[in-house]
Formats: sequence, C-alpha cells, structure tokens
Amino acid sequence: MKKLIPFIKNKYLLSSFFVLVYILILHETDVYALYQQKQKVRELRAEIITRQAEIDDLKLALNDLDNPRSLEKYAREYHFFKKEDEDLFILSFE
Repeated sequence: MKKLIPFIKNKYLLSSFFVLVYILILHETDVYALYQQKQKVRELRAEIITRQAEIDDLKLALNDLDNPRSLEKYAREYHFFKKEDEDLFILSFE
C-alpha cells in the first residue's frame, strides 16, 4: 500500500488518468461511438457495392430494350401487357 501512495499523490499521473478516462469514456466521441461509426461506414460501403451491381444490371437491361422483340418480352413479363386477342392469367405463389 505504501508503494501506491506516491503514485496516487502524483498530480501529473492523476490528471493524466482523468484526461484519459474522459477521452475514452465520457467524451461524445468516445471509443464506443467511434466503433459504431466504423460499423456504419462498413454497412454503407457494402450497400454501395450492392447498389452499384443493381445499377449495372439495369444498364444491361436498358441496353437490351433497344430491340423491339426484347421490349415486348419485357413488357409482357414485368408489366403484364397483352395483345388484344389474348387472355392473361397471372399465377401468384405467395
């Protein structure tokens, strides 16, 4: 116990300890907040990659729509368009 008393009475060590505790725990940008921000950045980067892949797929589909046959196929499959003499049956498995 006598060995700890000089360390506790040292004002520089004591003030350094309180500053360190304040920075790591009590400040608004503490370690936990920085960890959460880093996690959010990782999630947003993954979402950017996913959205970029979706954009690339849509660009390919848009380039395919230049052909009239593929445009008709797209309209029939995704928007359920039909010719006047046809009947359309939509089956849903939800």
